Amino acid sequence: MALVGGVGDVPANQNSGEVESLARFAVDEHNKKENALLEFARVVKAKEQVVAGTLHHLTLEILEAGQKKLYEAKVWVKPWLNFKELQEFKPASDAPAITSSDLGCKQGEHESGWREVPGDDPEVKHVAEQAVKTIQQRSNSLFPYELLEVVHAKAECQ
Repeated sequence: MALVGGVGDVPANQNSGEVESLARFAVDEHNKKENALLEFARVVKAKEQVVAGTLHHLTLEILEAGQKKLYEAKVWVKPWLNFKELQEFKPASDAPAITSSDLGCKQGEHESGWREVPGDDPEVKHVAEQAVKTIQQRSNSLFPYELLEVVHAKAECQ
């Protein structure tokens, strides 16, 4: 049962038609407001918060100029009023850190230790890009570092 005002611990079904429809709505609304050309790719994560209606917290994979990027969106829905509004849309770098469960480590499913994860997973790429940015900031190099490819990735499951 959902706690009023709390973000649900149980994720919403990110593969449902309703969640995908809300994700596409969020991208379309953002594109209209910002005169942008972002393209919806997929829903990475979805959670619901019960308010006066439902506030959907979505992590989306977006194509921006041909590059996959992660964005966070919040869509407020009041179905009895036929109301739907984009509350927030921002790059995921402003969002909370990625956890091992985001990379497929579910509590009780795997033994503790390390698990292989795909190098092309958008969350793995996001973490790798953040690492490259951190290295660049700490470097004395005049040449910018650029992430070319994640060849091998593992997530620690606990």
